[in-house]
Amino acid sequence: MARRARVLAACLALLATLAALAYDRNPLTRAAQDHAETVAAISAATYVSLRAVNAFLSAAQEVEVGGSLVVSGSAQPLKVLEPIDDTIERIAGLIFLLMAVSGVLAVAMGPVGGIGWALVALAALCALVPRARLPGLRALARWMGAYGLFLGLALPLAFVLAAVFADAMTARSYARHEAAVAELTAGITPADVTAETGTWQDIDRYRRLAGTLYSQADALIAGYLGILAVFVFRIFVFPVVLLGLFFGIARHVARAGAP
Repeated sequence: MARRARVLAACLALLATLAALAYDRNPLTRAAQDHAETVAAISAATYVSLRAVNAFLSAAQEVEVGGSLVVSGSAQPLKVLEPIDDTIERIAGLIFLLMAVSGVLAVAMGPVGGIGWALVALAALCALVPRARLPGLRALARWMGAYGLFLGLALPLAFVLAAVFADAMTARSYARHEAAVAELTAGITPADVTAETGTWQDIDRYRRLAGTLYSQADALIAGYLGILAVFVFRIFVFPVVLLGLFFGIARHVARAGAP
């Protein structure tokens, strides 16, 4: 029985070592990275859309209406867009942060998984050492094995499950919010502003578009917030819930048999 356990430990050490060395070719890790990269790419497109709206609203506030012969000076009637502009800018900042975190997760998933499998390999090697020589080594091996499996297996698995279930759970909500935002921002194009002069080519159309954004500001902000909530659920909430479960299992396994 002891011989069989030693053979299994040696095989586990070999397999874990191979998994640690080939972490960039691990299909589970690559699937988790794909999910993080997808969220980063979609959030990047949303960020660009937000910045376009932000630039449009900022420029709209600078439009001046000249005074008559009696009253000199000028006014900026579209300054009422400033609160909307500030809100859009804050949402854009949150989207950018989420995009950056998703990118970091996509890059770090592989190396972290490799570290996890290296811990599993070390734990298996420690199990080969007779208990009489180092009595406390088995407990250390148990901790390394449990947390190694958490990093190498549970972490990418949580994001793979998020890609399957979280995306399906939020698909309708995302499509609805994206359609609402696309409808409200469809008229914003780079051609609205002449880069050389900074003047508007069609001031009447521009004012109508600004008026639409002002009157539908609640729908526009709600749409962007809904998209942000979907991203947060896909890349944070759902994986964190699963990771909490997996972490609890890892702690239970690590403490099992402890004196």
